[in-house]
Amino acid sequence: MATRRTVLALSVGLCMWWTSCGEATDASTQAVARVGATTLTAERVRSHIPEGSSLDDSTTAAQRYVDQWVREQILVAQAESALSPEAVAFEDEIKAYRNALLLHAFKERYVNERMDREVSEEEALAFYEANQASFMLTDYAVRVLFINAPETAVLDDVREPFAALDSTGMIDIERWCVENGAIYGLDGSTWWTLSTFTKEVPMNFYRKESQLSSRRLVDFEAEGRHYLVRFIEHALKDDVAPFSAVRDEVSEMILHRRKQQLLLAMEEQLVVKAWAEGLVEVKDEGF
Repeated sequence: MATRRTVLALSVGLCMWWTSCGEATDASTQAVARVGATTLTAERVRSHIPEGSSLDDSTTAAQRYVDQWVREQILVAQAESALSPEAVAFEDEIKAYRNALLLHAFKERYVNERMDREVSEEEALAFYEANQASFMLTDYAVRVLFINAPETAVLDDVREPFAALDSTGMIDIERWCVENGAIYGLDGSTWWTLSTFTKEVPMNFYRKESQLSSRRLVDFEAEGRHYLVRFIEHALKDDVAPFSAVRDEVSEMILHRRKQQLLLAMEEQLVVKAWAEGLVEVKDEGF
């Protein structure tokens, strides 16, 4: 406990310094904690305190970081003393990990600076039509409007305009839903899988294709709730998903392919350049 009290005292002192003496550049290099020969500087602790934090939040964040740092250094020191030199020879792994971090950061910046992220409707549709096998449905899909209202709600004023599917009345219907505490889905452009939809609306399907094909109002009560449902469009299981249902997925696939092509071209250019400048030498023998 003495060690912990010392650590917390140091971190509290750091927060007091950070908030009142933040302009003193020499203080940032002072050690606020030590474990063996390893020290923790005020600057490092300060870098882990979120900007704009209050005094109390800064103190708590500093205390937490210093405490964790001390614990980690104690465990690392114990591990180094307990393991043989051969067991802690991680140079290759460390280098590989560093290389992976460098490459990831470099590639992300390269892509962010150069890649066009706009996907036109024409490009998306062409990709969709050329890769329809990638968009097969594993469930029925529907575009549907629904209202899930408390059983006590009076639906007389909303039933007829909802049945008419008149978009001009949707604002009034939405207002009614809010006033009556109803759950609703009035965005007819959204596609639902049937399994997801039935989690919102416990509708029984005994002849799925026939029921989904009907555009008539479905009005029923279940589980102490009152439901109104209108199907606008549907797609069958094992068919190709409608383009509008997978438009976002198509864009993501196009952008992924665009990213891979951009990175591959960059890599090829760098490799050719390195060989041309004599920076690469590979011996034919000695493997």
